[in-house]
Order: sequence, then structure tokens, then C-alpha cells
Amino acid sequence: MRRLGLALSSGGPRGVAHIGVLQALSDHGIPIHAIAGASVGAQVGGLYAAGVPLAKITGLWRDMGFTGMAKGLLPTFPWRGWSSGEEVKRVLAPLVGERRIEGLPIRFAAVATDLHTGEGVAITHGPLVEAIRASVSVPGLFVPAQWEGRLLVDGGLVDPLPVETARALGAEVVLAVDVLVRPREKQLVRPNVISVLFQMATIFQKRVAELEVKVTAPDILLEPDFGDRPPTYADIGRGIEAGYQAVEAALPELRGLLGLDQ
Repeated sequence: MRRLGLALSSGGPRGVAHIGVLQALSDHGIPIHAIAGASVGAQVGGLYAAGVPLAKITGLWRDMGFTGMAKGLLPTFPWRGWSSGEEVKRVLAPLVGERRIEGLPIRFAAVATDLHTGEGVAITHGPLVEAIRASVSVPGLFVPAQWEGRLLVDGGLVDPLPVETARALGAEVVLAVDVLVRPREKQLVRPNVISVLFQMATIFQKRVAELEVKVTAPDILLEPDFGDRPPTYADIGRGIEAGYQAVEAALPELRGLLGLDQ
């Protein structure tokens, strides 16, 4: 059997679909060799790689909701970012403790962005909580994370769909899961500063992901269909189901690529 690697994209609340992807693979008995995640993909993928049950990861999302997100974004003083990121670590620590990436049962990399050089940084060692905190650090919302002399921010900035990182972890077949917002889904009826900035980020990230797909050519690309009810932090909706169904549709192809019996 060939080794399977997952590339889990950034995408904010839509990242709940990653849970459905992992659940489907588990239900069909398909082992995962490695996971590379950016931003929310690093959060979900990192917890799973550490052996946290999917039920607990789902519970974290349900318990967090909009109120939890707001609490995690309490401002810092002096103001260097809207949140220190400490709430992220406080929420994750009870689940994984002081686990280090190099000791996880599934190979893992959290992708972040070096704020000084603009380079993508694949964190493949050190404390898991710190790596996830760095990868989810949206510029302007979170204070940049300190890691080995670098200042790191959200990995989705330069590598929202880390296919090559998954391959670097030893994957022979890469299943990429893109949950990024398509720009046309955002209706700017009355544009304001905030909506325009978010739309700019949406366009940028989706364009980078599309270029990554062309250059890195994942073996299978999944784009879960959320229908007319995409997940939000206040309501994860059918996000998990969308991820699950995306895997089921690709299952025959995936089993063939991995060399599994049909």
C-alpha cells in the first residue's frame, strides 16, 4: 500500500469539513501517513495527528461557537495585534498537553509564514500547541508567534494548500482538501472597509491555492460542497457532512491510487 498524505487548507470556519474528511477515511479503514495543514487545517490536522478523537475535535468546534471566537480575540495591550493568541493555546493544551510534533503517531507539519522574509515555514518539530498557534495567527488579529528566532503568522498567507509539504513528509499519494471561500460567494452589496479587506484576502488566498494546485498537482483534490449554508463560527451547519461526502465520492479513485482492494 502506498503512503497517504493529507494537505488540509486554511479557510476559517469551513475547516470543520476537515473533520468530515478524517472521519470518512477512518470509517473506510484508510490509514494516514502524514498531514500538512495551514491555519485551520493545522488545527484540525494537528489534533488528529496527536490522537485526539474526532468526537472531541468536533466538540471543541461546537463548544467554541461565536462566543468562544470572540473571547479568543480579546485585544492586547499595548496593541500589537487584536489577540495575544494565548486563548488558542489555553483551549488546545487540555487536549494535547505538552506533546511534541516529532513524537506524534502521524507525521505532521503546521505551515506558517515568516513575517520578515515572506517564506512559508513548515514546522515539523517542537511543541504542537505552539506550532498550531503560529499557523492560525491571522495578521492583524493575532500577535505574531515567536518560533526559533522567527516571527510567524498564518500559513494561509503564502501556502494555503500545502501539497508539497505533505510530500516532504513522505506521502506517496496526496489528498488535498480545499475549503477556501470562492470570491464569487461573497456578495458585496454595500462595500465597506472591512468587507473589502476580507474580499481582498479571499481573492488572494484562493488564487494562491489555484496556482498551487497547478504547480504541485495533488493526486486528488477535494472541494467540499457546502450548498447554500456554508459553515460559520456561530453555526457549523453541514460542514462535517460536506467533507465526509467529498471523500465518499472520491473513494474508488483514492483506493486505486493507494493500491487497496476495490
